[in-house]
Amino acid sequence: MKFKENNEPRFKTRDEKRTSDRSSRFSEKGKERSFERKNERNDNRKANFQRERSEPIYPTEGRKASGEGSVQIWVKGGNSSKEKKTGPLSPRAPEKIKKNRLEEMKVYGENACITLFQQRPESIVRLWATVEGAKKLGDVMSYLAEHKKAYHVIDCEEMERVTGTEHHGEMCLLVKKSSSFVLEGYLQVPKKQDCLVLLDGVNNAQNVGGIIRTCAFYGVKGIITENVDSLNSSAAARVAEGGLEFVRALETKNKQIALVQLRQAGYQIVHLTRHKQAPSLTKTKLAEKVVFVLSEIPASEIAYMEDTTVQLSFNNPLNSGLNVAVNTGILLNQWYQTHIL
Repeated sequence: MKFKENNEPRFKTRDEKRTSDRSSRFSEKGKERSFERKNERNDNRKANFQRERSEPIYPTEGRKASGEGSVQIWVKGGNSSKEKKTGPLSPRAPEKIKKNRLEEMKVYGENACITLFQQRPESIVRLWATVEGAKKLGDVMSYLAEHKKAYHVIDCEEMERVTGTEHHGEMCLLVKKSSSFVLEGYLQVPKKQDCLVLLDGVNNAQNVGGIIRTCAFYGVKGIITENVDSLNSSAAARVAEGGLEFVRALETKNKQIALVQLRQAGYQIVHLTRHKQAPSLTKTKLAEKVVFVLSEIPASEIAYMEDTTVQLSFNNPLNSGLNVAVNTGILLNQWYQTHIL
């Protein structure tokens, strides 16, 4: 007689329930403990790996060939930090950037750039040029390539961003500023014949550039100013057409102090005025050593009684005189005709 198997679920007895609960609790605790032990092993491995990586891979010291003493070994890129260098020797150092801005200036315009290259090519730091401008700068670019200095061929839009103006002449140079002199030191060297120009409140870059160009044309070597930066202006250098390379700035702290020093050094000081009582320039005798004071405001005769005051025209119907750069040309031409020709 065969019995059918009963596959229906049955209720567990009390003893079976107790044994099953104990085994499940022990298995869960075992899993938790094994998981914790596994995490601890992983953490220990990571810590050991980090410690191993922090240790130097390459030797940092080695013995000399003679066997006496040791030398330091530096491996490029071995243990070097990925941080940007900002020390005093780094080009990114803030103090170096500030220093470069004080010592450098941009010069643009064809005549200004070519003349600067002819006179002091070693002062060039960088060149920007358009395709058309680069065609005129073959010698300059060859020199820069030979001396491992950077140059960039860019379009006109980029050139306008570099120079800040559309009147860039297809080229721009970043150069070291020419050194200026102190007037007091300049006057310590005696001279039998000399012609100087003193700027009195002339700060317009167009006028300053015109004065520099005129001075260079007539062979005047120095311009006295309280503001050297006005002469080292990019806009003034463009208008000067290369004249800045032949004229030096003579720095003074104060115009009145400069006038006293010039008088003591034996210079004749000449001011322009529009007063009808002042003598004409052509009838005034100019000395071998002369200083022309240039201002956008006519001088007063009362303020400079001990100096020479002249006028250029008796028939001027205008309420103003000529441009200060034009006045410079007339004054320098008169002295040049008298003492040079």
